[in-house]
Amino acid sequence: MPTINERVDQLLTQHDLDLIAFQNGAVRDVVSQLNNLQGEIVDLLKAAEPKSRRQLEQLLAEIDRAIDRTYAVIAAQSVESFAGLATTESAAVASITRQAFRASIAPDLISPEIALEIVETGLVPNDRNGLTVAERWARQRRGLKDNTKDALNYAVQNNQTLDDMLRIIRGNRALQFRDGVVFKSKAGAETLIRTATDTVVNAARLASYQRNAQAIRGVQANAVLDNRTTILCRTRNGYAWDLQTGRGFRGTPISFPGPPPWHFNCRTTLVPIFKSLEDLQAVLDPELSADIAARGERFPIDGKPAPTPTFAKTFDAMSEAEQKATIGAGRLQLYKDGKITLKDLIDQQGRTLTLAELKEKYGTA
Repeated sequence: MPTINERVDQLLTQHDLDLIAFQNGAVRDVVSQLNNLQGEIVDLLKAAEPKSRRQLEQLLAEIDRAIDRTYAVIAAQSVESFAGLATTESAAVASITRQAFRASIAPDLISPEIALEIVETGLVPNDRNGLTVAERWARQRRGLKDNTKDALNYAVQNNQTLDDMLRIIRGNRALQFRDGVVFKSKAGAETLIRTATDTVVNAARLASYQRNAQAIRGVQANAVLDNRTTILCRTRNGYAWDLQTGRGFRGTPISFPGPPPWHFNCRTTLVPIFKSLEDLQAVLDPELSADIAARGERFPIDGKPAPTPTFAKTFDAMSEAEQKATIGAGRLQLYKDGKITLKDLIDQQGRTLTLAELKEKYGTA
């Protein structure tokens, strides 16, 4: 019989599909803006047809202004959208836990001010460094400027034709335009949006859990286990920590490292660990006790983390080819020789949903 914490875990995992749809919509909108920017740059290039350094400098100044305008809009809309997502995610936590318990057990939502703070100060992984959402967009803006400048400088210095310059911006048809300067920015924007979404969602969840600490005793890492999952997240899957102290529960060897994402393109999320039935009845409104106790007859409320497949169990069940693809041939041999454990590896290394649809679904419209 699954426990109540397993039930909440299942419902949050289903909700994660909504978040993927939200990401798809956000990516579509930004890519559309970058497509418009590409068209503007192409028009400027056709009008200028630079042949001298002076002509190129004048063109690049106009292109820089176009890039600045576009990214200013993207960054502002992104901050506003992610702040809305944070408040919506808090409402989703309340709604999902109410569905699981059939009682309003975690009703306290984060404020719009906290949501905005999460977006403005939260660090989105960027290779080894963490940057805020605004800083990440600023870096992409500068990158597009630099790449455009370098490419067109090379074209003018080597007497390339206008068609050559247009291919630099748009890319080559034979390569499906994937070598174009702007295409690279589109790819970077997609990764930024997906990673930033995970940053905001996990920070909003953690803040919501903390606001409802009377019912929630801890948090647990829930990793997506497929062939794209990193060793770090495979190993941490199922790790659980005390909400107040950050100490690991039994079987979790590390203190709480902060909410995911823990690396670039991380997809791990945090799920709550609710207190035991006895502890809940001691701190919650007595009128909820009967409802909670009745729910506990179907989903035991034991206060324990939900059981999850360990990295070792899932890894040992893989074929040798899958194991090699997951950790590499060299590490696999060390593991087979008994020289390292899987835990040692940690240190070595659609349909779109709008924000309005998410708000409507989780009660913040």
